[in-house]
Amino acid sequence: MPTAQIRGATHAIGTPGHSWQITAQGKLPAAHKGMVHAAKVLAATAVEVLSDPALMAKAKADFHERTRDNPYVCPVDDDVLPSLNMALGQ
Repeated sequence: MPTAQIRGATHAIGTPGHSWQITAQGKLPAAHKGMVHAAKVLAATAVEVLSDPALMAKAKADFHERTRDNPYVCPVDDDVLPSLNMALGQ
């Protein structure tokens, strides 16, 4: 499954990555604003791709070309099912 990524401003420039400072800034309005903006961009991109069959075909062709020599192989056998407790979220 192809995915998308985006980088957006959600903390102050110069803040060390994976730090308590980033965690502390995560509750600030600026962090929320940056996150919402990134979510809107990703959603708008999805709408554009889903609304344009030619763009969807181009994206699929690109994905298949990039993964042709290194396809995804699921490490879990097809006959393996989650336990009942996992399926119920317990």
